[in-house]
Amino acid sequence: MTVRTRPIFTLLAGLALVSCSDDHINVGTGGGGASSGTQSTSASMSTGGNTGSSMSTSSMMPTSSGTSTSSGIIPPDHLTECQGKVYACGDLVDNDMDGLVDSVDPDCLGPCDNTEDSYFGGIPGQTGPGCTQDCYFDQDSGAGNDGCYWSHACDPHEVPPDYYPESQNGASCAYSEDANIPGTSSSCAELDVAQSQACHDYCGPLTPNGCDCFGCCELPAAGGNYVWLGSEGAGGHCDIAHLADPSICQPCKPVAACLNDCDPCEICIGKPLPDPGCGGSTSSTTSSTGAFMTSSTGSGGSQCLPGVQECGLAGQAPCPVDYFCNTGCCTEVPK
Repeated sequence: MTVRTRPIFTLLAGLALVSCSDDHINVGTGGGGASSGTQSTSASMSTGGNTGSSMSTSSMMPTSSGTSTSSGIIPPDHLTECQGKVYACGDLVDNDMDGLVDSVDPDCLGPCDNTEDSYFGGIPGQTGPGCTQDCYFDQDSGAGNDGCYWSHACDPHEVPPDYYPESQNGASCAYSEDANIPGTSSSCAELDVAQSQACHDYCGPLTPNGCDCFGCCELPAAGGNYVWLGSEGAGGHCDIAHLADPSICQPCKPVAACLNDCDPCEICIGKPLPDPGCGGSTSSTTSSTGAFMTSSTGSGGSQCLPGVQECGLAGQAPCPVDYFCNTGCCTEVPK
């Protein structure tokens, strides 16, 4: 578990959560505001990234935000922004029509995720220029605002014939221990064991349990198999149905310096529930891995660090405005 160094909060009992004002997203052709209960049949939203393009989303269905599902899980009750924009995983719409809205949908990995039907982020530029990687879980490419540096040319999977995890780029990302990583003079080995404090502070809170900050995640959870969420295989984007297909869910090497591992008592990508027997008082130890601090709760530990609101399970309140539910813990939205 990554220690969240951003401001944390304690939600007081009975605190009323308020919806975002309607100036966060323009819905429909008349520019009217979106309510937390219903979306119109046509919405236009900025997709962010480096293109500034917009996306039209049709056939939007009414949502049930604020009302618990049959499982008792309460979906979010307000729009959630990513760096001032609203994407599919923050728009209060069940975009893939599976009955699960935004953070309640296990395919949503934060407010900067623009798909609800796969693990692929879907934001233009999110996977970065060929080979070069920065924080995967925000809405832009380039390490200027997050201090995270990596290259898939450092990944030993980038060898013929497949050149995973960027098979679409062929030999251009071929593995080399001496690869040049734009923006830094550090070697592959050095970046694997230490990322900057800026990377820790900015990208650490955005990184789901079970992933490194570059989108290399352990799927299935606790299975020892890591795949890159940005994989673009010929058969489509990585989802839960294709985890055993390396041509779609392409293997990757997790960067140890920013790996937010999946502890037994945490909710993780591909693991919607803590292990049996978890809960109650926290018994934790912390250790340093490069610039990232990790916390191991162990058996009987809590879902989140002390002082951080838990979310995503039956009976747990939605996160308040300016926070999102990131694998079971309320985390501040990226600015």
